[in-house]
Amino acid sequence: MSLNLLLSTIILVSFLITIVMAVGSYVAYKLREARRPRQEIAAHDAVSPYFERITADEK
Repeated sequence: MSLNLLLSTIILVSFLITIVMAVGSYVAYKLREARRPRQEIAAHDAVSPYFERITADEK
């Protein structure tokens, strides 16, 4: 086995392992997100717990 063939094989295998790991991570992320309880979508006029709505009329 020549050195070029060995290095090419190592690069190809590491590339394929990287692709498989990326797909596996994405699937694990999607499965975790699917288990998370859904939050109720707040109405447009609902009070936000994080921000205070400021309008142009207020000074």
